[in-house]
Amino acid sequence: MITLKLYFLDECLGEIKDASSEGMWMNGKITPTENMEKFKELFAALVDEENEFQEEDYNEEWLDDENWSITEDDGKKRGIDLPAVYPDGEINWRWS
Repeated sequence: MITLKLYFLDECLGEIKDASSEGMWMNGKITPTENMEKFKELFAALVDEENEFQEEDYNEEWLDDENWSITEDDGKKRGIDLPAVYPDGEINWRWS
C-alpha cells in the first residue's frame, strides 16, 4: 500500500492512508502531525457549508495552490489544489 504525505511548502502536515479516487477528486484519511494545528481554522472554514469562506481572513500564502503538494513513498512530489480536510480526518484533493 502506498503511503502519501500532505505538504505545505516543505512542511509535512500528515500521512494519508486509504487513498482512492472518485472522478477528478482524490480522498483518504489523514493522520495529522503537530504542524497541521496552525491550519485547523482554515480547514474548518473551507469545509463549513453553512458559512461563506472569507479569503481575507487567512494568510495569502496558505491559499496559494502552488504551495500544496503530496509526496509518495518514493519521494515523488505532485502538486495539488488547496485540500479540504474535515474534522474526522477525511481529506479530499485534486491534482493540479
